[in-house]
Amino acid sequence: MRKSLIILMTFGFIIACKKEDQKVVGTNENGEKLVVNETGDTIALIENDSLQTSENTSNESNSALIKNEDESYTFRYNLKKGETYPFLLKTKQTQSMKSGDQSLNLTSERTVEFDYFVEDVVKNVFKLKATFKGFSENFKAPTGQSMSYNTSAAKPTDKDVAQSWTIYKSIIGQSFQMEVDDKGKVVSVNGLNTVISNALSKLKSEFNTEEQNMIKELLNASLNNDAIKSQFEETLNIFPEKNMKIGEQWSDSQNISEGPVKGTNKVTRTFKSLNDGKAKITVDGTQNVSGSETQQGVTMNMNSKSSISGFVDLDMETGWIQKVNITKKETMNTTYQKGDQKETESGISTTVTTVN
Repeated sequence: MRKSLIILMTFGFIIACKKEDQKVVGTNENGEKLVVNETGDTIALIENDSLQTSENTSNESNSALIKNEDESYTFRYNLKKGETYPFLLKTKQTQSMKSGDQSLNLTSERTVEFDYFVEDVVKNVFKLKATFKGFSENFKAPTGQSMSYNTSAAKPTDKDVAQSWTIYKSIIGQSFQMEVDDKGKVVSVNGLNTVISNALSKLKSEFNTEEQNMIKELLNASLNNDAIKSQFEETLNIFPEKNMKIGEQWSDSQNISEGPVKGTNKVTRTFKSLNDGKAKITVDGTQNVSGSETQQGVTMNMNSKSSISGFVDLDMETGWIQKVNITKKETMNTTYQKGDQKETESGISTTVTTVN
């Protein structure tokens, strides 16, 4: 019995040595090393422990936030082929403006709804089919009069509002393609020209030639590759470029220079917590701008100060937005002066932006 055990142990040691000292006999078309195994077959050399590799792959494929050895996290999108991801953007703004003895109050709301269907995943790039699902607007004038439309509801009776409804209704259900990497950067946009062409063909019976030309300009301005790319990245490309630990921050700063208007904009995000399958990121920021110019003897001076605050909740498995709620508060003062005559305007506005 003892002799049998020694033989088995020796045989096991020889097999182990053969695995350690396998001779490389070439490479395959993928550049992997080829070796001859103990049964005489030529196979690709697997240098890493298969169990460890399988576990790492499984962990990474099931989470958008990958935990590193130093307790930091790598952020990415982990969208699944065949799944549809919703995007419902709502913006509500209230404004109060005062000029001399006059005061004006306005409120407006706007909703834009998309669906993003993952057609394919190739390496770290997601091929998305983006479909227009709905648009709505609601505006309340200083006089108290309200105007609204919703592409999911009936055509409005007001002629001007009905025209807006008709234009937006013409693109509902239409789709275009996007390629987006796992950091939310848009690689390509295709198919918008077809969307515009289809919309214009639907509108021919509703508008005259001059109106159709104006609508074409409107659609070309809002449905071009740069506009769609900017909209997507501004709302969905929110991941930090470096690994982050819970409690750490990252900031974006910009210098503003638009004609006579100069200023700065800074937004700070904090990786706040991981809880209940979501990663919470808080958002804080400031924007200060001012400027002065003179035209036809009238000098205009303006300054504006804004603050933003809110949060973003990300789904830990996919990285997709579960919820966004950002509030921007702005105060603005403008003076117009010509000789001894001087007029001052002031305003306060609050804009609340939510997603999903």
